[in-house]
Amino acid sequence: MAVSVRGYHNEPGYSADFMRVYDFLARLNRSTVITPHYLWARWVWQFGPYMNMEHLARIGIFEENGGMVGLATYENDLGEAYLCLDEGVPDLAFRAVGYALEHLRKDGRIRISLPDGALKLQQAAVSWGLHATGEKSSVARLDIGELDYRLPPGYRIMDFADPDFDADRYYDAIWKGFDNRRARNERERQSMEAREGFDAPGFENSLKVLVVSPSGDYAAHCGIWHLPGSEYAYIEPVFTLPEYRRKGLGRAAVWEAARRCGGRGAKYALVVSDQPFYYGIGFYPIQNETWWEK
Repeated sequence: MAVSVRGYHNEPGYSADFMRVYDFLARLNRSTVITPHYLWARWVWQFGPYMNMEHLARIGIFEENGGMVGLATYENDLGEAYLCLDEGVPDLAFRAVGYALEHLRKDGRIRISLPDGALKLQQAAVSWGLHATGEKSSVARLDIGELDYRLPPGYRIMDFADPDFDADRYYDAIWKGFDNRRARNERERQSMEAREGFDAPGFENSLKVLVVSPSGDYAAHCGIWHLPGSEYAYIEPVFTLPEYRRKGLGRAAVWEAARRCGGRGAKYALVVSDQPFYYGIGFYPIQNETWWEK
């Protein structure tokens, strides 16, 4: 049967199509990580507060014999596209790039993130008239082994499952931890006020690690995502409050979160970042993505 493509059913919340994408990304990367730049956890994390929900119907779902074989999606808003494809399906790369060009533009413009070395996708991009730019993003990996750390006196580890966890304090901390660099969009504000996301598929309170200061501040945090039995975990988000930096707290949060996933079968953790912080605590780059433009 030929591959068909349709738009995402624009239904609110964790709908049937939301779970269809979630299951596809988990299956696609189960035995070998095919799309480290866009894993199931990135889909869950971005959905809702960080995604423009007005254009969900533009997301492309490719299907064959009733099963999903490809995804063409934006992350925050139209104008940028990510493609996640079953590599065994012929001609899917050409069709996916064409779909992104037609449906995921914003004000006539589009750029698509493609992994360096993804020959079929790159050839498809060239055939559609796109060219590679100098803009890149990176995926880094941390091997989960002996990750021993020490906290300064008076600091302690807790997680979202702790009865003392305070969501208000967490949301205030994450805002400060990212240096208030961007304005909160209305959807994000509403989501925080409604305390949405804690029931998201794959969200595990015990994997959301906080380093608490002697004064009770949530000084550092690492959110990590992992499916039991999977060899990889995905890190998002990580922050340290400005006044608590250079104390090893961010490293402690990341390593503790990674160790917990290691106890569930994970062998390594992935993060979409090329920040020196990650390289300084044991991560190393494994894949570069290049932005292609029309």
